[in-house]
This record gives sequence, C-alpha cells and structure tokens, in this order.
Amino acid sequence: MTDTLTTGFDSATLLSRLGAHESPLGGFGPPPSGVAADAIRLLGGVPADEALPTRQLRAAYDATLSDPAISVAALQYSSAPGIEPLRSWIAGHEGTDPDRVLVTNGALHGLSLLFSAILDPGDTVLVESPTFPLALRLLGHYGAQVVSVSVTEQGLDLDALEDRLRAGLRPKLFYLIPDFQNPTGSTLPAADRARVVALAEQYGFLVVSDNPYRDLRFAGEGVADASLESEVVVRVNTFSKTLGPGLRLGWLAGPRRLIPALTRLRGNNDQHSSLLTQTAIARLLTTPGEFDGILTAAHEIYRERSRALTTELRASVGDVLEFSDPEGGIFLWATASDPELDLSAVQARARALGTDFSLGRYFDPDGAVHHTQNLRLGFSNNSPERLRTAAQRLAEAFHAH
Repeated sequence: MTDTLTTGFDSATLLSRLGAHESPLGGFGPPPSGVAADAIRLLGGVPADEALPTRQLRAAYDATLSDPAISVAALQYSSAPGIEPLRSWIAGHEGTDPDRVLVTNGALHGLSLLFSAILDPGDTVLVESPTFPLALRLLGHYGAQVVSVSVTEQGLDLDALEDRLRAGLRPKLFYLIPDFQNPTGSTLPAADRARVVALAEQYGFLVVSDNPYRDLRFAGEGVADASLESEVVVRVNTFSKTLGPGLRLGWLAGPRRLIPALTRLRGNNDQHSSLLTQTAIARLLTTPGEFDGILTAAHEIYRERSRALTTELRASVGDVLEFSDPEGGIFLWATASDPELDLSAVQARARALGTDFSLGRYFDPDGAVHHTQNLRLGFSNNSPERLRTAAQRLAEAFHAH
C-alpha cells in the first residue's frame, strides 16, 4: 500500500484540494470549466498511485542516508553527466556505453537540452500526427517549423515523407514516440523504425525516440527501439512512468559526438540532477529483481484497468466508438463512428455527468484541424470501478445527441 493511499486520499484528490487538477498534458493544472470537483478524469498520463514503489524508494533513501559517508557525499555537488552507477545501469538498459548517457531531470528536460543544442529558429522538425502537445510547445519555444507525418493503422506514412525528402525537404530532426505513443497508444512497427533511421542517414537528420511508456508493455511482443549503433539516433527517457514523476529523473542516450556539447549545456544551466536522488535510485535499480518487480506490479495494474475500460466501453458505447485494445502504456485512442458527431458537445455532456476526456484535435500538430473524430482516454490513475462508471457516463453522453 502506498503512503498516499494510507491517508485516505489519492494523489488527484490531494492535489485538487490544493487547487490543482489533472491536465490533458499529464500532471496537474487548473480545472476545466463545467467539470465537477469529484469528476472521473480520463486525462493526463499520471501513473497509478498503487504502482508507485513507495516502499522500495523509502528503503533506498533510508539506506543512502543511514550511511554517514554515502549520505554526506550524496548531499554535495556532483558532475553534469550523472553518477557512474546510474549511468551504467541506464547504459545496460539501453544497450549502449555509459559515456553515451546523460542523466537529466526527466524526458522533457532531455528534449529541451537537445533542441537547444541543435535547433536554430526556422529549422524544420518532423513530428507524428497526432503527437504530444508539450513537445510541440517546446519546439515552438525554439522556433522550429513543424512538419507532420501521418500515423495510420499500418504505421507512419513514410512513402509520403520520402517523396517530400526527394523534393527537397530538409528536416533537422524527426521527433517520435515509438512505443504506446501519446496519444494513440500505438507501437511503431520495426520496419518503420528501420526505414526512418535509413532516411535520416540518407538525408542528414536526427531521429529522436522519446519512449517513456516502453517499459509498460502488458500484452503482445515488444519491438526493438531505433538502434543506437546509428550516429543519427538519440533516445530520451524517464523514470516518471515507472518510479514516479516527482523524482524528476530521466536520461538521454545518443552519439558520442553530441554528448559533450549536451553535457556542457546542461552544466551551464543547472549543473546536475539531484545527487541524493541519483544515489538512491541507483541503489534501487542495482538491487537484484527490484526494478523488474516494480514493472511486473505495474503491468498487472494497467492490464486490469485497460481491460475494465475497454470491456465496459464495448458493452455500453461500442455502437458509436471504435478502438483497439492497448497492449501497454496508459492511453486508449478511440474514433467516433459517426463523422458528423460533435465531440465537443459530447465532452460538455460528459463533463456535466462527471467524466472528462481529451479531444483528439488537441494533439494535432497542424492546428486542431485533424483528429476531430478522435478522443484519448487515460486509464492509468483510476480504479477499475471508476473506469467502468466513467465508460457508462460516456455512453450516456454519446447517446444523448
């Protein structure tokens, strides 16, 4: 049982009492209008309270702080790349060498460092459509010109992309979320990953794999990520979805030619990630079986919640919504079968009934003109019972039109 649960409130309830509410971006923000304080929000990518390894983290921090020599060292300054035990573990996890790893304050920090280092205002950046809105905001901050590549049921529309590259399009990088993509929950096929890397090598752009949900597969077969053997591949990841977003700890792994510049930039910005956190997390990760056990528990939680939501949706709203069962991650992407249906009106009715969801157009890199018949449902931080109730409310909202 987690510490938050022993108080009698889950994290969303506690934060809402402080005036913060779950956001479609993930995390918490101001509550949307027309939504009750106790509504079931199928919104951002917040990990399940029950999946947060509070017991293991407490033990790791206690062990770190109970040793006088280690605790004093962990409270001092450190070096920008991150401590060796943590970088070594990450390198093993990524199948690369420690000198190609930079520890960051989460994935978004890694992306910010990378974009700051390589992008100039006006540079072209390829993104999937739909994609993660915060990444779009970050790209906009650095003055990038976004070009979208459609995500289809078969994968990325790489034929269209290759045609544009042949015609002269010259992107600086291609930002991808390859496993359990946000928002679609889809997994990029191995052939598409290999072809993207081949195109990047041919036309001279980076492939940036932002993969925070990769370790949350609870069904199906995994797909190898874009290979770090290529000099055009950069991987960005985080412990936010596995150990907890409050840790603010992640990493970037990439070509040796990039790491020194990124490390200098990082050192000039904030020096390094919390040394105490790095030391405790390295202890947890290097304890045999500990991380695997945490992932196994999370898989069971998300499998059960995904199944509860999809089963109830099929029973109550299967006549108007189409979707595939997730094989991992924390999102369900659905399509309204009636192209004339106004999903904004459905959302308003759902909010009045005590349930909220994210409109698909919110994830459109081209300005909310595509994905208007899609919605994203986050199933991670609600119990199966609440998810079934939410699905029933959605059915009422859909059938009221």
